Amino acid sequence: MRSMIFDFDINFLNDAATLVDARLERLEGEANASSDPDAFGIFDEMEYITGFGFVACQTYATAVVSRGIFKGKKHDALALGPKHRTGRSFIQLINAAANHWKHSPEWSFDTPSTQAKQTIEVISSLGIDINRSYPVGNILHKLLAPHPARITNLIPFLTQWRDILSQ
Repeated sequence: MRSMIFDFDINFLNDAATLVDARLERLEGEANASSDPDAFGIFDEMEYITGFGFVACQTYATAVVSRGIFKGKKHDALALGPKHRTGRSFIQLINAAANHWKHSPEWSFDTPSTQAKQTIEVISSLGIDINRSYPVGNILHKLLAPHPARITNLIPFLTQWRDILSQ
């Protein structure tokens, strides 16, 4: 029988995702009305706020693992849960997107660290080239296609993952 757990952190994630998605919707409206949304920095803003959304998801995942409901290591937990059509778990892809957004400015591409290489490998499995424009926004689109690219649409995958960890 599956244990029922109180998930205090999901409320915070829902609030953060709602804020991010509202901002994304507003920025999409501005992009559609703009003659050159790239030149006016609208796509840059969308990339930034999308990264913030991925970090909110990653923070939730870390809280879930830290509760001790899963007896293995975080790395092992990231392999579990619902799978994307690439064969990787959604949580692994979400975690890589957050790590890219947080850490890529400090990466040396001449001699990338082990974490950088692993993150790039996971993101590349989606067909995303991190050297092209707006990789984080493209990750969100690839994760959720054909559904709307919204952070709230990631939450069901996170809660399914949480439920698997609690079994």
